[in-house]
Amino acid sequence: MADTNLEVVRRAYDALAAGDFGALMALLSDDVKAHVPGRSPVAGDYDGKEAVGGYVATLAALSGGTLRFEPHDVTASEAHAVGLVRDLAERDGRALAMNNVHVWHVDSGLLREIWIYPGDVYAWDEFWS
Repeated sequence: MADTNLEVVRRAYDALAAGDFGALMALLSDDVKAHVPGRSPVAGDYDGKEAVGGYVATLAALSGGTLRFEPHDVTASEAHAVGLVRDLAERDGRALAMNNVHVWHVDSGLLREIWIYPGDVYAWDEFWS
């Protein structure tokens, strides 16, 4: 099961890298949840595929399409996967280049929940505000 979970998360990062939003959405459960810390306009909890997809679309729009995720490493167990990811984006003449941790709950081959941990939540908030 850990190998399956690892493959699912790797496919999610591949879809993000390719800009294949449809492939990403197919990997999310209908009741997926995302937890984004901080106080920026993008912080909060997102419930459901539409809300989580909207969150990703908002980041893409705010960054003028420059948002990229570069995984350093991904590991998985029978219920979870962890991605060590470098988030890159540009916005209003500023650049984001931050190491983040993504903790995923994976169940039945679908991504059910993600907790996002920015390397510097204050800089994360400033960039997205």
